[in-house]
Amino acid sequence: MNPCFMFQARCGKAARDDMKIPIPEVDERFDSIENALEHFIRLCNVIVGKAKEICPEPAVNDITAYALAFIQKVLQQASTLVIIARKREDYNTVCALVRMQADNIAAINLIYNATDNEEKVLRHLLYVMDGISDRYDMLAGTTMSYDGKIPRETYDALYKQVQDATDNAAHCLVFCESEIKKRPGYAAHPSEVEALIQNRNWKFREIIKPKQAYKWKELYERLDIKRGVDIFPYLSQYVHGLSISNIILNNPDDFDAPLSFEACLLGWLLNYLRKVYEPHIGEYTWEDIKKVVPDLFGNNTI
Repeated sequence: MNPCFMFQARCGKAARDDMKIPIPEVDERFDSIENALEHFIRLCNVIVGKAKEICPEPAVNDITAYALAFIQKVLQQASTLVIIARKREDYNTVCALVRMQADNIAAINLIYNATDNEEKVLRHLLYVMDGISDRYDMLAGTTMSYDGKIPRETYDALYKQVQDATDNAAHCLVFCESEIKKRPGYAAHPSEVEALIQNRNWKFREIIKPKQAYKWKELYERLDIKRGVDIFPYLSQYVHGLSISNIILNNPDDFDAPLSFEACLLGWLLNYLRKVYEPHIGEYTWEDIKKVVPDLFGNNTI
């Protein structure tokens, strides 16, 4: 038995096609999936660019602006994914980035696509607390003492940086909790919401059942992407360095499968932007498009 068999795989065209999501409009309009992804990113960025004119600065107490900054981060990740994908060399990183995109967009869907505003605000504040709590615990648990190995002024600057970051995280947690306690949902269900705060449970199923939370697989299912509920959990193999990620896929065509799921994710994101932000930003102009996609026009003036 060849001991190298675990690290090489040959995937026939039929198997690759079975894992790929067929997207007729993409196949008809674009000569590569990477060009289709870039097109989606550009369309999204045009809307984001216009929306930032009315939501210029992200803030925890401005959900519309915060969600927009969240989406801008997702689009930056997607742009990096396209750069890597065009080389058709690093299958592991492509799969890991697609999983990252799925997690981000599933969170956007659950929190910021909620139809009930009270639910949206509560999930948003709990989501912020969830991340900031980890940051605070890490910073507050940092023990620093001067040992003379670096200049004193360098140590003092680093110490102040850590203290400022710790104070900022603490203030953010206090702010979020106080905002939650001002909401009608807290007045109606104080003990249940206290439990949500304690556990930072932004994935709750119902307020009245604070110990229950959606699993990530269920959040993928809510995106309604064909086979996404099967593929996105599987991609954790590449995020966590499990054995499947050691299999070498040498055929450039293998990349089409994970990239087709990325196209579906960006399609979802574009539809969300159109629904939530387009009604407030007016029509796009050629100048708006040129700011986002200058290479389409070269040195020509519009």
